[in-house]
Amino acid sequence: MATPARRPSTQPQPQPLTVDFEALSYISRLVEAFQAFDSDNDVLVTAPELRGILASLGLNKSEAEARDMLARADGDGDGLLSVEEFLDVMNAGELGLGALGALLQAAVPALESFADGPDGVLGADELARVLGLMGTASAEDCVEIVACMDGDGDGTITVEEFKLMADLL
Repeated sequence: MATPARRPSTQPQPQPLTVDFEALSYISRLVEAFQAFDSDNDVLVTAPELRGILASLGLNKSEAEARDMLARADGDGDGLLSVEEFLDVMNAGELGLGALGALLQAAVPALESFADGPDGVLGADELARVLGLMGTASAEDCVEIVACMDGDGDGTITVEEFKLMADLL
């Protein structure tokens, strides 16, 4: 008696990502520093706030240097630096994480419903379930992604934090 043939799985198998997780951690640290010094939470920083950000990153600049840096990076001429402009001036765009950003953006709608909205929290397991269904990341990759974005070290990130990083990559 012949055994029935197995049907091939139609579920995509997660493939390991080729991502420089150190670069992702660097960008995450830059964003956290920006948010910490954005005193009025308007997602824009002034020259004194920029100077504080740079000092927190070990880059001690004079007030004049911070003003000059802001003036060179201020794409819209409003005298303020957005987080995107800040990442540009810190050369974050040269780290080659655009493909990861696109992947993470594609996962946002599923994560929002999975985590009960943008204020919901998720850990590596939840991220692995979503990205695993998309066939795009291994469980180990998801642990690394969450660890890179987890500023307080509690093993979770909010969907809003995830969305921000996805948009900035």
